[in-house]
Order: sequence, then C-alpha cells, then structure tokens
Amino acid sequence: MAGKGIILSLLICCHIHTFAQLPAATEEQLENRAAQREEDTEDDMQEQQREITVKHKISLNAADAGMLRSLGILSSLQISNFLSYRQQMGKLLSIYELQAVPGFDEETIRKLLPHVQTGNDLTPHYSWYDYLHKGAHTLLLRYGRQPEKSTEYMTTDSTPAHYLGSPDRYMLRYRYQLPGYISWGAVAEKDAGEKGMDFLSAHLFIRNYKCIKAFAMGDFTVNMGQGLLNWQSLAFGKGPAVMQVKREGELLRPYASSGEFLFYRGTGITLQKGNWQGTAFISWRQLDGNITNSSGYHRSAAEIEKRHSLTQLTTGGNITYEKPLWHISFNMIRQQYSTPVGGRAAPYNMFAFAGKQLAAVSMDYSFTWRNLHCFGESAVSDNGQPGLLHGILAGVCRNADLVILYRYYSRGYQSVYADAWGEYYKPANESGLYTGVSIKLSRQLKLDAYSDVFRFPWVQYRLPSPGGGREVLAALTYTPDKQTEVFIRYISSQKQQQAAGEQYFIKPGITVKKQSWRCQVKLQATKSIALKSRVEVTPQGSVLFQEVLYTPVKPAVQCHIRYTGYVTGGTENGLYTITRGVLYEYAVSRLSGSGRQYQAAMRWKVRHGLTVWIRYQLTENEDVSKKSLVICQLQYLFQGSYRELRMLNFR
Repeated sequence: MAGKGIILSLLICCHIHTFAQLPAATEEQLENRAAQREEDTEDDMQEQQREITVKHKISLNAADAGMLRSLGILSSLQISNFLSYRQQMGKLLSIYELQAVPGFDEETIRKLLPHVQTGNDLTPHYSWYDYLHKGAHTLLLRYGRQPEKSTEYMTTDSTPAHYLGSPDRYMLRYRYQLPGYISWGAVAEKDAGEKGMDFLSAHLFIRNYKCIKAFAMGDFTVNMGQGLLNWQSLAFGKGPAVMQVKREGELLRPYASSGEFLFYRGTGITLQKGNWQGTAFISWRQLDGNITNSSGYHRSAAEIEKRHSLTQLTTGGNITYEKPLWHISFNMIRQQYSTPVGGRAAPYNMFAFAGKQLAAVSMDYSFTWRNLHCFGESAVSDNGQPGLLHGILAGVCRNADLVILYRYYSRGYQSVYADAWGEYYKPANESGLYTGVSIKLSRQLKLDAYSDVFRFPWVQYRLPSPGGGREVLAALTYTPDKQTEVFIRYISSQKQQQAAGEQYFIKPGITVKKQSWRCQVKLQATKSIALKSRVEVTPQGSVLFQEVLYTPVKPAVQCHIRYTGYVTGGTENGLYTITRGVLYEYAVSRLSGSGRQYQAAMRWKVRHGLTVWIRYQLTENEDVSKKSLVICQLQYLFQGSYRELRMLNFR
C-alpha cells in the first residue's frame, strides 16, 4: 500500500504513485489496529478503490450512498447532508458547489477532488462491450525477504530446518476494474517459510446491471450493519478521528487482497426493486483447524498438517428498505463446521462459541433528521444472548460535531466474523458509553476529543475478575496551509488487568494507568523536499523519528528516508509506527526495548503506467541482533483492451 507525494491532495490519494503522507489521525488509527490485533492489515481494497477512481471518476450527480461510502472519505453525516442537498437543489454544476453543503469544508473537498466529477453528466448506460473494454487493468508483483537467516531455516546434523520453504515472500495480483460496474482478478501469494505459492484467490464481481445491484463469484467479503453479525473489510476503533465510529461499507464487496482469513469463497447476489434490496450468499471454505487462526501460515510440518482440516459452510442474507435519508435492514447468518470447534477450558473462554453450528440475526438502521444522524444495530445469537450498538452523530453548529455511542455486548454473545466498535473489536463481554466532539476553532485549527467509559461483566484474557476502565483523548490539528500539518495528541487510560510477578499464586487484578503524548509535524520545506517529524513520550519511554521525502522537479524518481530512535522500557511496552514506502503496503513496526531503525525507499516511474518501488529497513535493537527487510514491487497499469499489454517494453 503505498507511498506518494506531498501536499494535500496526496495526503490520502495513493493513485499518483508517490510516497503517501497520510493524515496523522489516520496513521494512528492504523497503528492502534495493529497494536490491538498484533498483526498488520493486508486488506488494501479501499486503497485499490481510491486508485482506480482517479482514472474513472465517480459522478456526484449519479452516485448513491453506497458509492460515496466506498471511497472512505466522507462521514455518514456528510453523505446524508450531500444527498439531502442534491435532492433539494438539483444536480451540481461545479465541484466548488460542495462548499454550500453543510459539513463540507475545504479539506474534505480537496480529498474528494481526485475521485469525483460534476457537471451535466448522466448515469452512463454501459453495454457488455463497455463492461469489458472501458475499465483499467492492473498487474502487480511484490517480492520481500529478510536477509538475515533465522534459526527456523537452519539445518543441523541432527535436526532438519523447522520451516520447509525459503525466506522469500511473493505476491502476484492481476485485476481489471470498471468502478461501479465490474471487477475480476486473481491473487497468488507465498509467505516467508512456505513452499511455493501457498494462497490462491480469484473473483468476479458485477454491479448495477439491470436489477442486479451486486453479484459476486469466487472470493468476496460481507459487511452487515455495524459489525455485530459480520464485518470483513478494514475497520477502525478508537483514535483521534473521534467522529469515525460508524461502520460504513457495501454489503457485498469483491476480495482481491492477500490476507488469508477475512473473506468468503462462493457466490452472493443483491437484487434491487425500487427501494427494496434483497441479498443472499453462500460460502464453502477449508480452514486450518481453528476459526480464530488468521495468520494463514503453512511453514512447518505442524502448520501444514492443520491446513484445510476444517470445512466451513456459511449461508446468510439481508433484506433492506432504503430511502435517501434512512434505511432499515434485517440480517441473518449461519455457520456450520465439519467438526466441533472451540471449547477451551480457560475461564475467559467459558461463554465463547463451541460446537458445529452457529447462527445469529440482527436488525440495523440509520436515519437523518435535520442535523442529527442516528444509527445502530441490535443482534442476538442462537444461544439467546444479545449485542447492541446505537449512536448519534450531530452537527451541533457550523463548526462543531458531537457523537454519542452506547454498546452492550453480552458475555455470551457469539459471532465468528464480528468486528464491532469497542474497547476490543470482538463484541462480547463489554458495555460502555463513548462521547466525542470535533470543533473547528478556526480555519486552521481543529480540536478533537473523546471520553470512553467501559465495563467487562465477566473475566477477560489477562483479567481474572470482572473489571472495567476509562480512556480520554484530546488532539489538536493545525494546518496553516496546504503544505503544513502540526498534530498534538494526549491520551490517558486506566484499565484493570492481571498483576505480573511470580510472587502471586493466584494473580489478582490491578489498575494500570497509561499516558502518552505525541507531537507530529509535516511540512513542505522546499519544492523538492518534504519533512515529517514525530516525538511520542510515555512514562515508560519514547520514540522519535525524522523522515525526509525528496522529489525532483520532474518527479520520475522519488526518494524517502527515515531515522527512528526509541526507548520503551522493556519488551512489554511496545510503541508502534507506520511506514508506507510501497504502494498497498501498510507496514507497522512494533518497537520495544531500545534501539534504532533506518528506512529508505525509492519510487521510479519507468514509463507511463509502469512503476517500480524498492524499500529497505534495518532495525538495531540493543537486546537482540540486527534485523533487516528488503521489499521490491512492480506495477503496470493500463486502460483498454488486452492488446495494450504489448506496450510493456523498454524501447
């Protein structure tokens, strides 16, 4: 997932193949997600969507709420305000007319600009020939390797290597897209330590053809309501983007990422008649013997033995009645396994799913009335246990927005692919109340703050008794011009967890308090040089990095370097930083102990449509040996028929 340029329009748009400098709030959301789940995300579907809409812009005069949501730029309140404005005032004649839409500021319009168009355009009526010839083809190849040979690959006189494959990582992806209408493609991937291309994926996805709203064949994702039943696309929890608490996404989406867990394999369809929509899907997948194993690794003999040892049959559906400013939906999902799963004896797992069959139903809704946007979902699993999430987004005045979110997840609520908003992404054994506010103090200065109070009615992992906690955050973002962003954030939390130390026979619960300050500055120093600096301080340690991006006047080549120094006070206290030097790569580093990290990346536009990236990373930790990483990537993007592939030459 990539890097790209400087200035505002590049802050969120990977499409121009530069080293992207994401807004500081988005960076922290990705880092928080990696910290919570202890893994990087491999879901780059939204990045792919944004990139292709640069060449095939979305018509604001024809787009529905689903198409606007797919960009991941507008909030629910902004989408509702836009649809209401368009209904009352008619079609937009200029992009700058968006300034009259409540909730749309200059920053939002700049983010939308590369992806949308206005004017007297009508919804196109494409034939099958257009579906097959008016889209864009993308071919991507990525290679990565850790040069140092770890002990898992070493063979001795008495023992073979633990990992059976090479330390090389490969990913090959081909995809054809005509946004809003058709997509097909295939992905092949090999992780380090595996033998050969271990993961294969393919999909065909059709949208907006007569009464067919969406049709999926092969690999696809399902996103229902607010994530209480099923949510498989990228989603975030708490962070400086305090208003982004509502799950937004299309119910059926094609899947073309390299992650090996969060998707279905089968077929699904959404039919539309007037304001009614009906969806049904079926999936049959072979899993690795554990419904919670999301790594997809098959490196050792033990991991290979578990491969495809469990069969999962999934069926589900949805009925929706939708108007421009409100909707109501009813959802159902059922999972069936070839052998019983779950059933661990640990107290914190006492109410987790165990068996061969699991089903759940829910009802979700949203509506907008004046400056209020209300949304929520109520669900119940087949054991009778409920999960509830309801929220209000309000435009208090022109420069201030407010959010209130309440959730209650019973200790026995069960759903396999749930990903709802909360202290933990799995909605179970939690209740809480979240309030947040976003205030534009001036044209250049914005304040974001939230308070979250939560409770766990049953024991948790590393919490031997019922407990709870609270968390507050305040963040200031100062953008005096398009080339400068200053971000200051303070966060304080206290939460109960299990005491450490061998002096306890039964470890009690204690209250752990944490605080963190972060200051990050991005600026365009000259026409060719952009800088980014971060300092983060906690009672346990600190992390500091300095990043430099060099772009020549004729930007065929871009260079990016970063130095990071860190002291975290031990391996238990990790700090996270995100690096984006390669298109479609979210690389989050967990820094623990004390040491230094060096990174360098280069992007070279070889010719029109053909781009190459190279990234090198070296981490020197005082407690362990050096660890480095090399990643190379090539992407070729062209538009039109397959005959244009002959253009791929270096004459």
